[in-house]
Order: sequence, then C-alpha cells, then structure tokens
Amino acid sequence: MSNLTSVTIPNSVTSIGWSAFRGCTGLTSVIWDAKNCADSVSYDTFLRSQITSFTFGNEVEHIPAYLCNGMSNLTSVTIPNSVTSIGEGAFRGCTGLTSVTIPNSVTSIGVSAFDGCTGLTSLSVEAGNTVYDSRNNCNAIIETSTNTLIFGCQNTTIPNSVTSIGGGAFSSCSGLTSVTIPNSVTSIGDWAFSGCTGLTSVTIPNSVTSIESGAFEGCTGLTSVIWDAKNCSTSGGFGSQVTSFVFGNEVEHIPAYLCNGMSNLTSVTIPNSVTSIGEGAFYNCSGLTSVAIEAETPPTLGNLVFNRDFPIYVPCGTLDTYKAAWSDYTSLITHSPSSACTYSISSISANPEWGATAGDTTVTYMSEVEISAIPNYGYHFVRWNDGNTSNPRIVTVHGNGTFTATFAKNVYSITKNAEHGSISGNSTAEYLDYVTLTVTPDYGYHFTQWSDGLKDNPRIFQITKDTTFTAEFAYDRVGTCGKDLALVWSYDPTNKVLTIGNAGSFTENMRFGVEAPNEMEELIIGNSVTAIGANAFAGIETLKKVSIGESVKTIGEQAFYNCVNLETIFNYRPTPTNTYSNAFDGVDKFECTLYVLPNSIDMYKNAAVWRDFYYTYAIGAEETTVTTNDVTVEPQDNAATVTWPTSNNAATYTIQITKDGVVFCTLIFNSNGQLTGIAFAPSRDGQAHAPAALMTANGLQFTVTGLDSGTQYGYSVTAKDANDQTVATYSGSFTTTSEGIATGIDNTPFPSGEGRGEARKLLRDGQIFILRGEKVYNAQGALVK
Repeated sequence: MSNLTSVTIPNSVTSIGWSAFRGCTGLTSVIWDAKNCADSVSYDTFLRSQITSFTFGNEVEHIPAYLCNGMSNLTSVTIPNSVTSIGEGAFRGCTGLTSVTIPNSVTSIGVSAFDGCTGLTSLSVEAGNTVYDSRNNCNAIIETSTNTLIFGCQNTTIPNSVTSIGGGAFSSCSGLTSVTIPNSVTSIGDWAFSGCTGLTSVTIPNSVTSIESGAFEGCTGLTSVIWDAKNCSTSGGFGSQVTSFVFGNEVEHIPAYLCNGMSNLTSVTIPNSVTSIGEGAFYNCSGLTSVAIEAETPPTLGNLVFNRDFPIYVPCGTLDTYKAAWSDYTSLITHSPSSACTYSISSISANPEWGATAGDTTVTYMSEVEISAIPNYGYHFVRWNDGNTSNPRIVTVHGNGTFTATFAKNVYSITKNAEHGSISGNSTAEYLDYVTLTVTPDYGYHFTQWSDGLKDNPRIFQITKDTTFTAEFAYDRVGTCGKDLALVWSYDPTNKVLTIGNAGSFTENMRFGVEAPNEMEELIIGNSVTAIGANAFAGIETLKKVSIGESVKTIGEQAFYNCVNLETIFNYRPTPTNTYSNAFDGVDKFECTLYVLPNSIDMYKNAAVWRDFYYTYAIGAEETTVTTNDVTVEPQDNAATVTWPTSNNAATYTIQITKDGVVFCTLIFNSNGQLTGIAFAPSRDGQAHAPAALMTANGLQFTVTGLDSGTQYGYSVTAKDANDQTVATYSGSFTTTSEGIATGIDNTPFPSGEGRGEARKLLRDGQIFILRGEKVYNAQGALVK
C-alpha cells in the first residue's frame, strides 16, 4: 500500500504479525498506543528506513523488542512516563537519534536497546528512577543495583562508581573517539566497544578481572593499548591494527590469546611483575621483531605463546635459567645488544658517609663480591643506595656498579597518643632531623590542640630527645549529612540535643552522616526534612525525646531500632508518616507516648505502626513556647502572642485561631502589620485607627486575647500576595496556661463621677470590649467580667 502515509496502533492491540506493514513504502508516521504488545511478533513489522515520526501514547507500558529497529530517519523520540519496560533492540540502529531521556517509570531495559545509535550525544535518566540513573549527567544509563553501565554514547564519561560495563554498552558508537575506564571497573561485557571505529587508544585499568568475547571487535582505528590489568581473563583481542601494546608494572598475568594476530605489533616489553603468560598470547604476531623480558625469574608459559623466530631478550645472568625453563624457545633467548652483560671486567666504587666499606673493587663479569659497611662511632648503617639493607652485601656483578652506604645518627623515639583520631608520621627520627606529625580526626570530631597548647596541624619540629605528643579533639557541633550532604546538623552537648534541618533527606541504609552522639537525649528533625533513612538512629539507648517535622514523608527500616529509652515522640505531620513496620522495633510502645496535631489523632490511631503506640495525645504548648514552621506562640492564661515571619511578596497576613475544630477568631493584617477589617470609632481628626502588629527581629508579632485558660487551640497563618495567591502557610497548636486569674482585659474605670451608666468602648491587645457600669462585654455582647 504505497498510499498509506500514517497509521495508529490502538491501545487494545496485543500482537502484530510478522512484516504486517513491510510493503507500505509511503508510511512515514506511526502513532503507537498499544499498551502492552508482544515482543515475539514485533521484529521487522515496518519498512523501517522511511519512518520519520514515531509517537508513543501516554498509556503505553511496554515498548516491544526491535520495534523501531533500523529507523535511521527517526530524529527524536519521547518515552512517556507510563512506560515501565523497553524491549531488546527496541531502538537499535536509529542513527538519526541525538538524545534520549529515560523516564523514572522505567524498571527494565533489554539488551542492545540503543545499539548502533551512532548519532546519540546525550543519554539521561529522570530523577527519581530507582533502577537506573545517569550519575551527574555522564551521558550514560547505569543500572543502580549492580553499578553496571548498560548504554553509553559518544559523549559518555564513565563515573568512578561504575563496577562493570555491560554487553554492547557502546556497540557501533563510531563517534566515540576516547574513553577513560575508571579503576572501579572490574568487568567489560561482550561486544561492549565493538564497532567503535573512532576509538584510537584505550587503557585497561588495574581493577579489571574479565573482558568478555568481542569487547573490542571491529575497533579499526584502535592502534594503542595500555594494559594495566593485574590478573585478567579475556575471551577476545583488540585487532590486527594495534601498533603499540604496553604492559603496566603491576601486571602479573598475560591472558591467553591477548595479542594474538596483532600483525602490526613490532616489539613488546614484558615487565618484571609478570609471573605467567597464557596460551597463544603472542601467536601470529607476524610483525614482531623482538620481545624483552624484565623478570629475572622466568614466567610460566602456556602452549604456543610465540610462533615466530625473533630474539627474546632476558636480563643479564639469566640465560641458563630461561633456556632451562623455556625449552621450546632455547634458540631465541639472548641478551639485549645494549645490555651491560657484554662487559668482562666491572669496577665497584664504595663511597660511604660516616663510615667505611671493605671488599674487592674490581671483579670479573658474573662473579660474586662481598662488601661490608662499617659505621663510625655514633652512627649505624641504614641501607645501600639501591635500597638493600643487608650488611655484609653479597652481589653478583653484571657491569660497572657504585655501592654507597647510607648511615644515620643516633635515633630517638616519638610516642604519639590520640583520642578520637590518629597521628601519622615517624615514630623514630635521627638526631636533629625534622619530623612532621599530621593529625586526622575520626569522623564526628575535630582537632583542637596538642598537649603543649600549640594548634598547628601538621606539626613540624626538630627531634633532640625522646618525645611524647598527645593530640586533643572535640566533638563536631555542626556539619552536613544526608543525601548529597544537603542537610545541616548541629549538636548541643549541654542539653544533649541534636537538631537536623535544611531541605533534603537522609540517604537510605546509612547512619545519620556522622555517628549520632551516643549520649544525646533529644532529637529534632526540622520541618524541611523529607525522609529519615534506614538505621539512621538505631541503637541510641540514651535517646528520650524525638520531634519529627511536618515535611517528613517516610521513615526507613529500623530507623529507631532499639532506642529502648524513648519516652515521647512529637510528630507534626498532619497525615500519618509512611513508616516501615520495623522502624520502632525495640521501642516500648506502652511507655513511649505519641503526640500529634489535634485534628490528626484519629488518623494516627488507625495508621499502620502508629496505632501500636498505646498512648496518643494532641500536641500542646511545651513549657512556655511552641515553635512550628518559624511561627512562635507564647501562651498565657487568657491570651497568646503570635510571632510570624514576613515575606517580601505578601500583601496580607491572616491569623485564624480554632478551638475543637471551630474557628474562634480571624485577624487580617496588611503588609505593614496594620490590623484591617474591624471598624473603630474615628478620632478627632476623622481618621480611623486600628491596632497594628509589632515588628520584631523575628517578624510581626500580635497578641490575641479573650482565650480560655488551660485550653488547647489550633492556629494557622496564611500569607497571600496582591493577586490573592498564597505565598506561605504555617499551622500548629498551643495550650493556654492556667496559673493566673482569667480576667481577659485590664480593669479600666470610668473617670470619677462621669458616665457611670453609659456604654464605653475599650481596645485591649487588638480586641474591642464594651464597658457599661461595672460590667464588661466583648464585641459580640457576651459578658466577660
């Protein structure tokens, strides 16, 4: 059907036959609404090269295997948040794609899903995806549970946290010209870099222990390899085009067939660290002209390591040893032409300081000579100039040599004592030497001073006698913690209170960030904290009181496990916090009292975990002050003073006081703190005067009167802008005190002899009262006194 240009696959479709649209040569646009279509019938469904637009519907849950395979003219694709899985090879060969974003809904991605997308310059994963991430915009998809990089592109930076590079991760990525494999990587999957034709060099780090089949197959531009892998197994090589292959100084094993078929390789040096060479490691290297072995002890060999005639250079004095060990290559083993092994006579120069040497100074090649160091009085022998500490020294001479004895003066000991930290530096030093001592505090402590009062760190001093240095430490009182170190903590050692605030959450499965002080008795989690991680405060037996802010949405596994002396919990979240079933295991729920907001009691009593607490009460005023969300309430017998923060965008502030869920009073202030909405009698100049809130260092302050003593009230403060849009909200509760006499207003008598029978208005603390005779009424006519 050449006239068909677009098609929509509806939500209901669960399978499509093989090559269903294959002959539709005019088809350029596909809308795919199929919610969950089978993988087994999706391959080769469309004539792919002409498709320019492929749109996924918002209810699609699965993208079938090979669905968009080979759509080279497809330049962009949006994967909706409904998608949970992407099938094998789903976008394979989409060379026109330049960027892909994986939504946080995706939990499964098939093998080679983006294989051959040579135009990709950006790969990212939406925040919140618990299965994959892109590690700070590294342009790669990383599976978080295994730290495996499963897909990359030409701009990928591999993070240090990645431990494996998955099969086909960079397959056919021709735009990749360089890559740095971090030392955290232990394995490279099959075909991981196959077809990366723009890659010219690669370094295999020390950490890699396995490289799977075809990992670098088809990398036609790869000419230089640095191999630092200490002990690695591999199922494939790097190709015949390699001209430089360098082994690092810590390599212990050269894998079988590693350099097999590298016809352009002309020379190889095998370092002293190598103890074994696998079968066929240099088989069919037709361009090799020499191999240099640095180890004096011959490495063990597999079968057919070499299959060409070229010199194998070994260290001086090891010819017989190598010929005996490598009997298959006896005719090839020799000394390098540049080696000192050709000398027949060698001179030995003995140049001691603070002492003397004894022994021959002229010997023949490969003969043994004994050299003794004799220290002067007050000195002792330390080492020879090559680092050897044996004395007398017996050496086999390979060439001219200089042996210098190093001596030291009398030494003194340094005793280092530290608590809550460590001290690095020499424990002994030579007389009049300078010594550097560096203090490293334990996590949660900081260095204060040395025992002699000096505060320099590191400490540099000249040794003249046996010396003791003691470092003194103190607790850290403030720091950062939590996920991405976004939270700020502070500790009050006098009152044993730990406070955690700022915006962020605890990292799962880690303790608080520093070890929570084991003697702390109170914990305050601020209102901006969003989550408490697993095991965050487990096992703190001194903890008695916990306050949890209203923004905390989740509490992790065993977060307060075995806090056996916990007595009270204040939870300011209006709806029950989502809490793991074992978060409070070990807490005595008959002895520990739970306090929540007045309107939240029933919800908490019916919520999982929280209903296990035997006593649940409403939060009231604690002592004389309640602080919630930066609003301070100071309760009195029949009044409460409210202080709230100001906002530059606020045009009005509304305070509402409730009792038993019923609004008791509402007060509205303008941006300057003037009370509005209440009519007062005009003064003599004809202007109405309303009372105003007091501006304090902490914000606006106003006293609400006429309250009942010993009674719990709720409050809310709402700030709105000029468009009546809410800028900020605050809420909480308080309880008035009951120690004084509940008069409600001041006694204000009438002037002597005047107006005893007339009504008179009186303003006290923002409320209107009416005095008639000896009686006082409020604005609603209720008798107050």
